[in-house]
Amino acid sequence: MKVPFVRRSSLTVPLSSERFLAKAHLRGADAITLDLEDGVAPAEKAAARQRLPEAVAAVGRAGADVGVRINRPLRLAVRDIEAAVIPGVSYLAIAKAESAEHIRLLAEMVTELEHERGLPPGSVGLTAAIETPAALAQVHAIASADPRLRCLGLGSEDMAAACGMEPTTEALFLPKQMVVFAAKSAGIQPMGFVGTVADYSDLDGLKTIVRRSKALGFRGASAIHPAQIPILNAGFGPDQEEVSRARRIIEASERAERDGQGAFALDGRMVDRPIVVRAIETIAFAQAVALKEKRGEQLLSARSGSS
Repeated sequence: MKVPFVRRSSLTVPLSSERFLAKAHLRGADAITLDLEDGVAPAEKAAARQRLPEAVAAVGRAGADVGVRINRPLRLAVRDIEAAVIPGVSYLAIAKAESAEHIRLLAEMVTELEHERGLPPGSVGLTAAIETPAALAQVHAIASADPRLRCLGLGSEDMAAACGMEPTTEALFLPKQMVVFAAKSAGIQPMGFVGTVADYSDLDGLKTIVRRSKALGFRGASAIHPAQIPILNAGFGPDQEEVSRARRIIEASERAERDGQGAFALDGRMVDRPIVVRAIETIAFAQAVALKEKRGEQLLSARSGSS
């Protein structure tokens, strides 16, 4: 089985903030997105681009995937991509994705830069955020636009503003699910929450939202505050009860197969092939999470020992 993609949490850090950059690698996020877009004032964007190589090395010290969120106007996106396709960057986060053609255009630029700079082909992936009604109407085409695309999400606040509605769970439920269906259809990871978490201090509320979002198909989300990271990692990762049940399902499935059975009963419930497949995926994901966390601990330990 292919090693599962692990991105339960992504911490967004403005490239203009030295204070946030200094400790980002200690927060435990699966990925760290260096923000060149809304988190950086227009007058500071050029300086932020120049800071990228140093920042990428700093925030990736504990093994987190490092990405860069680029701007939407094409002339700014071109400058961002020129600066961001460098060693250590594993993805570009496309804000305000509008169409499949938009994704493919940016992917073509990345391909050219990888070739020119001697980077492994396909090493820099893409993630995309749907933030307008026009883009939502093309969500399936966007999700399958290019092999570089790894994650798809919905910009809740921007979408709500564009539609003239409040960013409530009820208002955003349909577009959020559309993103899940499109991402799953394309074989990429849906990112986000069902609803909005603009109030980052409400951690109990976040736990509830994450549980519901996972049940509805989401497998990770972005954080705007370090306090959200442990909740995202725990909520989107398989817990011990899930892992234990998955193991029991697999063991029971193996016994049933030896006995020539297809569906079988376990704990008073019928289990068939889709449930077994989900159990196998749960175990594989738990193992991938454990490996990622172990690698992070080893990297931090090695750096502590050498300092």
